[in-house]
Amino acid sequence: MDDLLIEIDNIDYKATARNVKEFLDKKLPRILRIANASPASLASPVISNMPIVRDDSVNNTERKMIRYIAARDIITGVSQAFSHCSQTSYYIFKARYVQGLQNWQVIDTMYCERATYYKLRDKAFNEFADCFEMQKGCPDLHVYK
Repeated sequence: MDDLLIEIDNIDYKATARNVKEFLDKKLPRILRIANASPASLASPVISNMPIVRDDSVNNTERKMIRYIAARDIITGVSQAFSHCSQTSYYIFKARYVQGLQNWQVIDTMYCERATYYKLRDKAFNEFADCFEMQKGCPDLHVYK
């Protein structure tokens, strides 16, 4: 328990917010493309007792399947993390990353000042990091001091 409290005290909240923003803005779109690829388009790994010459295409197919499954786990984790955040944070994530609104459009729908929105957004990013790391197959996006 003490380790958890020490870890919480060592979180750099501004850097964590930047890290989550980078993940959602830059990495998530690529993960979505990987996760939306049809698994049927990947050739099945060949399993045989017969000795064969190593073919990189078999390893490559297996690697693609592993990436596909990992991407699906991350997408599920993102969805779960969004839903476990506070109502305000969930609203921001839904508007920004599900509906695809720009920040200024989200500000308009929330009827708040620009500075207030960015504070709420950074808080939402930190909530997301807390929830996301607890999901199966998802990395810890916190940045520690």
